Amino acid sequence: MAGQLNEAMMNYMPAQKLSARWFVTLGGLWLALAAVLLVYPLLRPTVEVRWETATEVETAGFNLYRGTSRDNISSRINQQGIIPGRGNALAGSVYTFSDVGVKAGETYYYLIEEVEYDGRLNRYEDDVFVYTVPYVTPLTAVLATISVIVGLALIVIGIREEGSL
Repeated sequence: MAGQLNEAMMNYMPAQKLSARWFVTLGGLWLALAAVLLVYPLLRPTVEVRWETATEVETAGFNLYRGTSRDNISSRINQQGIIPGRGNALAGSVYTFSDVGVKAGETYYYLIEEVEYDGRLNRYEDDVFVYTVPYVTPLTAVLATISVIVGLALIVIGIREEGSL
């Protein structure tokens, strides 16, 4: 009987050691995820500029300008050409543009310029959009915190299992 018990324990212990290693490995992966969640937005910050039109009469499209002050909004950021208009005289449309040329912690001012089919330009100076690019968004902070908690919990479980062998 004692021989059977020892044999059963010998068969069980390697599986438990493997399980402990898996917990530690998974915990490490969760911690790596937390690091990526915190570092990625700093390496590639993006501003999603969104605007909506009520109607669009003779609108070919839009240019979007960015500046670092209200008095200096001069850099056109839609370098690939105008953002095509999608609305009409009865209904406007919703537009978004991803500005990837920004830095975390900086404040930017955005201005929309309507381009009409006949070449006329209408700059909407009264509708300037101001945005400060955060270092870390609230959602990123929450996800990173959850990842750290889960990662550390898995590592602790793995260490405890390893220690109980």
